[in-house]
Amino acid sequence: MSEVILKDEDLIAKGGERFCFVHPNDVNKVIKIVYTQGVHNNQNELEFNYYSLLKKRKVNFSHLVQCYGYVQTNKGLGLIFDRVMDYDGQPSKSFRYYLAHKLISVDEQKKLLEEFRVYLETNLILFVDTSLTNIFAQKISENQFKIIIVDGLGAKRTGIKFMFYQYSKLYTKYKIKKQWKKFMTMYKKDIQRSILGQRPFTRL
Repeated sequence: MSEVILKDEDLIAKGGERFCFVHPNDVNKVIKIVYTQGVHNNQNELEFNYYSLLKKRKVNFSHLVQCYGYVQTNKGLGLIFDRVMDYDGQPSKSFRYYLAHKLISVDEQKKLLEEFRVYLETNLILFVDTSLTNIFAQKISENQFKIIIVDGLGAKRTGIKFMFYQYSKLYTKYKIKKQWKKFMTMYKKDIQRSILGQRPFTRL
């Protein structure tokens, strides 16, 4: 496995545990690197295992980025994913970005979210870290969008609950509905913030 050299200018995002770099050899891919020292949840390992399970189940990936496995970099072992791109070749922005800037109508938001909810429930996909920055609004044409999950799948940590959620449809359905309620609570709060223009969005 040849080492990929990442530079500081390739960094496009920093999460609670991982850096996200544009792949220097392919602008349509990103590499996620765990930077947290000591005890951490190792989101790369959790996501890789969950993606492997989804591929084994042959789920519909229409609202997910693809995961391409590990690569060795000068900053440590990284996990390669698709970079979400709009139809015109520009990098897509988070759903929260569009809410904050009032760039998608409320009716269109409702349509997109209902499509997203049905997708999760139909394919039994666990979207557990329900931040609105973890879903992107990909422009598939000038006036059309599609929601794509870029982070937060599977679990926040390993444990017996995660085992149940992976292999029990009953538990999975329960978890999906529970997380959807959390997601909608966060969504409604962001909508209010956008309408009132108070407490500016610091993370988009």
